[in-house]
Amino acid sequence: MKRTLLTTSVIALSAITFSQAIANTKVVYGEDNRVETYEASRAEQKLAHSTAGMINTIKTLKVGNKVMLPPYTIKKDMGLCADERFADQPSAVVCSGFLVGPDLLVTAGHCIQTQEDCQNVSWVFDYKENKQNKRTDILVPAQNVYRCKKLIEAKLESTTTAKVDYSLVRLERVVKGRTPLKFRTTGKVGMKQDIVVIGHPSGLPQKVAGGAKVLANSAENYFQTNLDTFGGNSGSAVFNADNGSVEGILVRGAKDYDQDPSGCRRVHKTTQQITDFSKYGESVSRITDIKTLKYRGLFLKAAAEGNMEEVKKYAAQIAEIGIYDNDMNTAMHVAAANNQVEVMKFLIEKNVNIDAQNTSGETALHLAAFENSKDAINVLLENDANTLIKDNSGRLASKRTNFLAMPTRKLIKKTEAIQKKRKKKNI
Repeated sequence: MKRTLLTTSVIALSAITFSQAIANTKVVYGEDNRVETYEASRAEQKLAHSTAGMINTIKTLKVGNKVMLPPYTIKKDMGLCADERFADQPSAVVCSGFLVGPDLLVTAGHCIQTQEDCQNVSWVFDYKENKQNKRTDILVPAQNVYRCKKLIEAKLESTTTAKVDYSLVRLERVVKGRTPLKFRTTGKVGMKQDIVVIGHPSGLPQKVAGGAKVLANSAENYFQTNLDTFGGNSGSAVFNADNGSVEGILVRGAKDYDQDPSGCRRVHKTTQQITDFSKYGESVSRITDIKTLKYRGLFLKAAAEGNMEEVKKYAAQIAEIGIYDNDMNTAMHVAAANNQVEVMKFLIEKNVNIDAQNTSGETALHLAAFENSKDAINVLLENDANTLIKDNSGRLASKRTNFLAMPTRKLIKKTEAIQKKRKKKNI
């Protein structure tokens, strides 16, 4: 796959121009291992549920409670020969990506390089062929489509010593009913490890492709494989076939298609075993290069334990200090719950959102109240924590205290009353 840069100009490309831009990427090694999602194993289907395809928002159309995607088939869009696999399927997706947090998604760096790129694209889940009718509906539920909201961390670098290609973005809202994928945070995948890729080859409906291995593993930032991938697979999650964890991000490789004498295009094929890596091999960026993900767990653990040295060290490494776990608990949440006042003061100096809510709607004040962390409560109230925020069960922080913590409840209720009066005056 040759890298296909997604810049503002690319976003504005027509479907035909875009097809020309990605038609010369990636390859099939040996047998074509691409299968429809419903043909994959149950474990692979579960992983696929947390992967998505990137679409240019300008090319979509809202129709009631659904979104219409571009209708062009790959045969028409890329000039594929009529008897090629999947020739009559639509080719609507630009890149692939996968969920690593409630609203956090990873893709290739060349798919989203800037905040402007992010704002011009959306992500669609479950864009795949239907098992019953063997068709792909281009009218997808609007609830499965998410705008890209913020570029958190990205790197696109190709030098003699490093090839790094990844982006971490935040979606416009929490992705409900889908589990963030597990991923490697230390070390590297083993040689000859069986791997699987899930994504949107040539923009097609979701495909799963296994039957591949890690064939070169010496480079610092990437490894090479014989995965059957195509343009559109850029940003796809590459999974360890044994444990289902993400090892990396599919980013580049050999060419996709050859010109047939009749004028149409055919899938480029070669042998399963690669001997010339200068010509063949699908490259996978190591997910451990994404510092925000690599250090997220360590940062939150240090905050919970009050280890200020490590809190500062990891805070300097991650792109966003307000990062959270899969339940959307921030460092402020865990520090408040554990009465780690020094950590909280450090976070407040860094202008974190002390009123951030987790997936249960709880703020740091809710957790501090529940744990009766009195010092933490004082710090939050002194810094104008909002006592009027309710969790998903409709409870204020003052209602999270137990009967053994009446002084704590009174303290919060006092501030609550003041904030209610202030709010009434502003109204």
